[in-house]
Amino acid sequence: MGTKADGETKTILKKLAIYLPSFYLIYYLWSILLVGSLKVDWNELGAYPFRIRKDEFSPAHRDAALGAWLAMVLTYLCSLGLTYGVVKATRKSWDYVVTSSLVHWVLCIIVNQAFPVNWIWWLTILLATLLISVAAEFVNYYLRDMREIELDHV
Repeated sequence: MGTKADGETKTILKKLAIYLPSFYLIYYLWSILLVGSLKVDWNELGAYPFRIRKDEFSPAHRDAALGAWLAMVLTYLCSLGLTYGVVKATRKSWDYVVTSSLVHWVLCIIVNQAFPVNWIWWLTILLATLLISVAAEFVNYYLRDMREIELDHV
């Protein structure tokens, strides 16, 4: 009987099948909260996570643009817990964070039919990916790998 390793293709695909929809579920939950609290038109909710233009995505504005930026930042912060719960491997955690960012980048291009040129969007997604990748490795390492191992006293 063999055991399934974290590096096997089937295991990675199963975890990605859980990780990516969960990532967007969290993204849309934050988007719903921010659309409601910032009194943004509810018709904008569908494409809210995919905003890339400067007038639609900026922390400097006090409207929907701030909400779109906050939704991304808060989603990446919550993905730290998602990485801990789903990935469960220190050396693989950064892979899932980077993969979710790449998928998000591709989906943003598809939804907007344009390449993101907003420097705020790029800075936010790159910093969030880098910081959450490093933090996810530390969280998995210290909370999962460094747990005390109970030994039977023989």
